[in-house]
Amino acid sequence: MTADEPPSEALTLWEKLSLTWLVPLTAARCLKFLLFQRNPSRHWRQNVALALLKIRRATYPAKYLHLQARRVPTGKAIELYVSQHPNIAHTTVTVPLPPSSDPQLKNVPPPVLHILTPVTAPGQDTNKQTTLLYFHGGGFVNPLRAAGHMPFILSLHQASAAHQTIILEYALAPEHPYPAQLIQAVAALSYLLTDLSLAPSDIILAGDSAGGQLVGALLAHLAKPSPYAPQVENWENEKDQFQAAVFISPWASMQGPGSASMFEKADDKWDYLTEGQCARYQALWNPKVDEVWANLCTFSDERDTEEEEEVWGRVFGRNGRRAMVKKTLVTVGTAEVLVDSCRRFGRECVGGETVVVDRDTTSMDLEREIKGRDVVTVECVGDAHVQPTLDAAVGYEDGVMMRVLAVWLRGV
Repeated sequence: MTADEPPSEALTLWEKLSLTWLVPLTAARCLKFLLFQRNPSRHWRQNVALALLKIRRATYPAKYLHLQARRVPTGKAIELYVSQHPNIAHTTVTVPLPPSSDPQLKNVPPPVLHILTPVTAPGQDTNKQTTLLYFHGGGFVNPLRAAGHMPFILSLHQASAAHQTIILEYALAPEHPYPAQLIQAVAALSYLLTDLSLAPSDIILAGDSAGGQLVGALLAHLAKPSPYAPQVENWENEKDQFQAAVFISPWASMQGPGSASMFEKADDKWDYLTEGQCARYQALWNPKVDEVWANLCTFSDERDTEEEEEVWGRVFGRNGRRAMVKKTLVTVGTAEVLVDSCRRFGRECVGGETVVVDRDTTSMDLEREIKGRDVVTVECVGDAHVQPTLDAAVGYEDGVMMRVLAVWLRGV
């Protein structure tokens, strides 16, 4: 079995025993990183989180890391977190999928929606109409990580003054490769618009990493229906419009055979995600790189760029057309390996202006530069891939990207 292959069975006794000596090695490597390789522009808590992830991935076998990452499924992770926070009401809904004649799509399981309604604190603003629909990251291979994702998602909930937040529990690859997650996202949105009778104008779409890709895939499906899923019920083109779309370090580009590298300027010294990890996730998810619902923006001639322009022109309202989303934000850390692809997605697909912020950017400057902008890409200096989830996991609340998201969402 190679490092890029998913494990087919649990660790053997010998494999478990062989891991014991890696514990002190990991501790020593983390200490070395913190003493000599830490990023001076980051808070010490951010450096600790980055060190643990980087050293762990560099030290432990891929099979062990894969098993550990999938030890707690998304649904169970959410349930455990909510059980420790009684101020969050939690219900689940299983959304049925329409029958498919395609044998490759018959095994797609029905998606599960986790509906969270945190108790509103006295004096806290809440928009009873707003729903945050969130897609978590993990390369479509790993489930939601409660320690980082849950406090981060709830901070977005609070910043947007949402009445409820709905998290999609989608199927994971390689058991369920592309386009299973798109099929489930389409069904989830149809449920919101039909069964819950929500208006698109009351919905904020948001996602990190692979979840950001899924936000884009869903919007692309509305603009140009894919052959994998039916059109979204109760959606009217040229009329309906989402309240906002938020792309957090989106996995926007896929590496196709012979394509130009999307990592030309990448330096993973300050990022826990590597080029090799991206390639592994893509191999397991197995997307079709010539399809816009999988590969949001290309780095080569893998498909007709006119199709890309047509789809995103429709989604983001270019050439005099009404946008599908009223406001759009893309965030990316300058230290992450996906920085080039995120920049291109923000510049060429989404449009709008680009703003650069760092730790020294004051709250007043953020308010002036970001709040109220309808379409903007924000580059966060020094931040790693989906930095706010790392910050949330170590209890750091003053990260650059998180501040950007909070300020912008308060203006939506």
